[in-house]
Amino acid sequence: MLEPMPRDLSERLAGAGRTVYAAGVLALTEPGPAAAGLVVQDERGRTLLRRASYLGQSTRLEAAARALLTALRLAATAGLEAPLVRVDEPALLAATREAGASSLNESLLAELREAQAHVRGLRLEAVGPAANPARGVALEPLVEWLPERTRRADELRVQPLGERTYLVESASQPGQRYTVTLPGEHDGVAQCECADFQYRGIPCKHLLAAAREAGALQRLFYPDAASQSGRPGRGEAGR
Repeated sequence: MLEPMPRDLSERLAGAGRTVYAAGVLALTEPGPAAAGLVVQDERGRTLLRRASYLGQSTRLEAAARALLTALRLAATAGLEAPLVRVDEPALLAATREAGASSLNESLLAELREAQAHVRGLRLEAVGPAANPARGVALEPLVEWLPERTRRADELRVQPLGERTYLVESASQPGQRYTVTLPGEHDGVAQCECADFQYRGIPCKHLLAAAREAGALQRLFYPDAASQSGRPGRGEAGR
């Protein structure tokens, strides 16, 4: 799933105090087009790596499992010491910790448990979808499949409130407004008050409208342009 890392990148990732976020995201129905996203941060919360991989058709749990598998393999090959790995699927964490039955297929579950054994001092932790920056990264290969209602932002008015913060209001329904926060150039997590973002954890039309106003669409879907060499292109994602 991951291409071999350049030596200088591997050296930059290696060490203690690393947090690895992993997310599997579906664009439409379940099963449906899926992608995995990874974000590696250092002990100060600075982003060291962002990477996306297109997965093809998958269920939500399978996509999350494959994202976690990628994270574990990266942690082992890059020499991360006692990393904290965060995912937003509690059911997946339960499956990796219990010896009983799981809805994951046996081969994938076996791969996960084997990968865990190769990461010394590993800590696995659940995090909410809205607090997982890997979701935004995973969405980049799936932009073509995002629901039309998510892409449509033309009817929204955008008012800047401060650094990276905007008030987004519906032009057709005055009074329906949400505060959104865009990710920073190198760090930060997108936020929106709307239920669509809070429950699904994917960029909503309010975030898209604010990002377009700020000229930050690329940052919203794939925040670190320097990491793009490891992502699939449009043609690959469409296969």
